[in-house]
Amino acid sequence: MNLKDVLWSFNNGDWKDISPIFNNRITTFLKFLKGKNLLDRIDVNQLPSELVDDSVWEFLRENDLTKNFDYDESPEEFKNHILLEGLEHNYEDTITFIIENLITDVAIKNGGFYLKLRDREELSEYFCSHSRRSNADPKYVARLILGEEGLGHDWYYDSDITAFNTIQELNSSNLISLRDLIYKEIGNAELYLEDYDSDFFSSLSEEQGTEGYFRIRPEDMDDLLRDEDAINELLNNDLEWIGDELKSLYWNSENTAYEDEVYDSVYNGLDEFFEGRIDEVPRKVGEVTKYDQYIKIRNFVGDIIKFLEYNKGGTYSDSFLDYYGSYTELMKSMFYNDEYECIDISVPDYPDWSRTQKNINEMFHDYL
Repeated sequence: MNLKDVLWSFNNGDWKDISPIFNNRITTFLKFLKGKNLLDRIDVNQLPSELVDDSVWEFLRENDLTKNFDYDESPEEFKNHILLEGLEHNYEDTITFIIENLITDVAIKNGGFYLKLRDREELSEYFCSHSRRSNADPKYVARLILGEEGLGHDWYYDSDITAFNTIQELNSSNLISLRDLIYKEIGNAELYLEDYDSDFFSSLSEEQGTEGYFRIRPEDMDDLLRDEDAINELLNNDLEWIGDELKSLYWNSENTAYEDEVYDSVYNGLDEFFEGRIDEVPRKVGEVTKYDQYIKIRNFVGDIIKFLEYNKGGTYSDSFLDYYGSYTELMKSMFYNDEYECIDISVPDYPDWSRTQKNINEMFHDYL
């Protein structure tokens, strides 16, 4: 068999026909061709995968042959190895091939790699799931925070809250505003003891020399606001609307404080795999403006290399990037295979008191 026939047989996938000449050693064959200055004439995609080991890859690399592989035409065992070689020795072309053909929801913007989101809730897939639809389940909580479903969600509700609880948290300015409002509503009005049980009101009636009723005077206001039983009774009776607003203020302040704390936990968790917040990019579709949502991936190339190394030599369909097509689906598989840990966050049992107090005073005039 002449040299031309040897090359023709190899390039047509007939290695078995010529292998006895080279003692079934692919390295012997390659070195022989190198000695004849014919390495550039072979189709590397026809290399028999079962004979290609690290030493063969090293030979191919040293002789600048790895760039000649065709990802789609090469044996399955080579595919991930080809991409690893490309990322190391032909980075620009290889990364462009990956994001244009294999992981197609990633774009290069501003010098970084950005995930184009289907919707914000997609990011909840990066969180662990311990139980379904539980307020303590990280994935469920993340989905609420990231999506429309979280708007208006009752994160925390304390049924034992009274109007006095709200009053205790008011700063001096808001306390003065409340005092003025209460006095405006019932100041010097005749209020009947048959509607009230508090000793505070009985004492007022006795002090004022009235029988069966009492009046709230300016000098009574500070003591009234400090007396829990009396003020709660008043705000559940003649001033029920103010009492209801004060309780709503506390509930919403708690709920907002809780939501803010969970929001911070979710986005701080996302920092493990992403940088910054979601970026909305406007795009005109006819007369309509739509918004594409992107978030910067912290270590896209490192994630790809980790997957390729883990699956190097694999032949199952889920061993290849194109099986997933999506960065999120790829990362879910890496969580499943323990290559990465999903994001686990702790959900607080109670709202942060300082945030609640701050909200009460900032939101006070929205209610009263």
